[in-house]
Amino acid sequence: MNMNNSIYLRFFPCQLVCILVAQAVFVSLIWAHDDGLGKHVLEGYHLGQETPPKIDGNLSDPVWQLAEPISGFIQLRPDRTKLATDDTEVRVVFDTYYLYIGVRCYDSSPDKIVNRLTRRGDMWASDNISFFIDPHHDHRTGYKFATTPGGVQNDDYRYEDTRRDSNWRGIWWVEAVIDELGWTAEFKIPFANFRFSEMGQQVWGFDIERFNFRKSEVTGWRQLTQAGPLTRMSDLGHLCGLRQILGGKLLEVTPYFLGGISGQNNLGQADGGLDLQYNLAGSLKTNLTFNPDFAQVEADQLEINLTRFPTRFPEQRPFFVEGNSFFETPLDLFFSRRIGHRGDILWGAKMTGKAGSYSLGFLSSKTGHFASLETSEAQNEKESALYSAFRAKRDILKRSNIGFLLTTKEYGGNYSRVGGVDMSLALGQTYLVSGQMAQSSNSQRLAGESSHYSLSQNRAYTLMFAQRDYLWSASLLAERIEPMFEINQTGYLRKEEDRGWQSLNLGGSYKPPVGKSLLFFSASSSLSQELYTDVYLENWKMEYPELIVSPDFRQDLITWDVGLKTGIDFSESVWDYVGLFYHRGRRVELTDVFIASNYGFSLESNGALPVSGEIDLSQGNFYNFAQQGIGRQRQVALGGTIRPRSNCTIEINSNHAQSLTTYNRIDGRFFASSLRLTYLFRRDVFVRIFGQIGKERRNYGQIQNLRNYLVSFLFGWEYSPKSHLFLAYNGNWQTEEVTVELENRVMVLKISYLWNL
Repeated sequence: MNMNNSIYLRFFPCQLVCILVAQAVFVSLIWAHDDGLGKHVLEGYHLGQETPPKIDGNLSDPVWQLAEPISGFIQLRPDRTKLATDDTEVRVVFDTYYLYIGVRCYDSSPDKIVNRLTRRGDMWASDNISFFIDPHHDHRTGYKFATTPGGVQNDDYRYEDTRRDSNWRGIWWVEAVIDELGWTAEFKIPFANFRFSEMGQQVWGFDIERFNFRKSEVTGWRQLTQAGPLTRMSDLGHLCGLRQILGGKLLEVTPYFLGGISGQNNLGQADGGLDLQYNLAGSLKTNLTFNPDFAQVEADQLEINLTRFPTRFPEQRPFFVEGNSFFETPLDLFFSRRIGHRGDILWGAKMTGKAGSYSLGFLSSKTGHFASLETSEAQNEKESALYSAFRAKRDILKRSNIGFLLTTKEYGGNYSRVGGVDMSLALGQTYLVSGQMAQSSNSQRLAGESSHYSLSQNRAYTLMFAQRDYLWSASLLAERIEPMFEINQTGYLRKEEDRGWQSLNLGGSYKPPVGKSLLFFSASSSLSQELYTDVYLENWKMEYPELIVSPDFRQDLITWDVGLKTGIDFSESVWDYVGLFYHRGRRVELTDVFIASNYGFSLESNGALPVSGEIDLSQGNFYNFAQQGIGRQRQVALGGTIRPRSNCTIEINSNHAQSLTTYNRIDGRFFASSLRLTYLFRRDVFVRIFGQIGKERRNYGQIQNLRNYLVSFLFGWEYSPKSHLFLAYNGNWQTEEVTVELENRVMVLKISYLWNL
């Protein structure tokens, strides 16, 4: 293997880490958190024997007048540091088991308040109010609860100061009403959502933010720092006076039952399963699932992908979604979508949470074959495998941490294992150093390629230095991925076997306000060296005996890339965003060494309007692996949203692409289009209809025509917190030339119920 000028770089990241750790410790100690409460303190009112407020959205209950309000919100955007154009008042009362929050949002034009009825978690297209709670008072973690003038719920879990897990879902209640002064909201939050010490008086982190959609105005009570627009758990105000409060029940049991028909013969089947959740010490909780079913999960939306790497679709399955953030690291070592990709999920076990200064995560899941609602063809090949992941992370200094992650997959007498250590060091308020070192091991590669396999070539290093405030951001990323570093059995990495790289990437952005709009400028550059093994070259020549290697190709050839992007975010305009981008760089492949250029344009209209849309145009060069040569691609993406009523949304997306040879001959046409209709009868009752079409026509030596059709219907009713009734239909057809084949067809009724024990 030819690895010119690269040996010393294997050790360079480790040396740099040691220097930066020492600097980070010094600077972070200087910026250590002040434990004083400061001037942003809200005193909660203890109800005692008082009657708690009725949650109807009106602030007419006498207890609200007993609580001292906070007001005087400051703009975070667009006129930073100025008073809010319409003020907000917040009151907090509590009893033994519940936290009650009352909010008055004044509005000079209440008839213009933007209020749409949408599903839980989807509130961006309405006015909204959010509050943040840090029950551990560790200045690192917390929870967000939010609502709209229509009472739509939104919540998430916050960690590592600014990061969020939008998949967390608590049990709580809220109602809101619009009146002649603006709008009001009442929250009822069970303390059972949190794990905390039940002794003595409590001091929690607390802040509240408001978003006025039509004015694009963000206001807040406490948050106004140089750190930028992100809400930081380390910069919250304080909620004091909490006492005599108790957590909730420790065990949640959720059985489910489903019945339905599947396949061409409409075979009837029935099934059932069980989910358990047990709350341990601190904020740790354990989840167990037996024979889980995800009939209510929408199919992945088709995307046109002209690269040689599979698309990374997001995780949507409830068991794997919640707590997934505990397993995140700079390198994507754990990707839960790998679980169940080739087999039915028989059971799963998970523990996530925080105990003192430690964040812990453990997940294990077994896949195999289980008779379920699917066609017999889909049951033929089921992989039996055991997946596991263990994560531990230790808080250090003010907003920093160090940790490690181990992942394994045991399958058919073989294994794939990956381990890594990582760090995140905050320097002051706006600087961050993060990095990771990881190593992989695969039994099949060890056995099959022992003469080529080297433990010094299956590692990866990444180190990033970043700065961000409300105007500027900059980052410097150094990365080395060894050719034999392989994680795609349990993680996700866009990489070929026996091929790696080492690179240095520099980027920056500037976002100055112009009136009530926001300009955006960014630039990026990278310098990289591709790393190949002799096995990589041999495998390509074995698969393609007639392969002609370019005379310009060398195993230590340097590549580079530069990019520019500019745009403007509009405020109170029919337009929302317009932007341009341009990239140019040198690419290295076996058959070609070439200069590639890519450029594009984006335009979006205001999402507050009843009809809105967007268009993205792009064109550029790429390496067509199917043709083993340089190609060009042209792509047009169209999107539109129609809201005929406040409770009805129609979303349309269409993507067209062409691949061309260097002689401008079209050798591939690709089309993907989808339509989604969502109608809400109430906040907890909805219907969703989704359909998509995918078409491909390739002329790579011979003409191929492929088509894919998918139709799904879902009726959902959350008749009690975390208890659901779903009626779902999914049909998928595949067409090659003129032959239409049913891939899968399922109609199912699913009922689940939550018991708190």
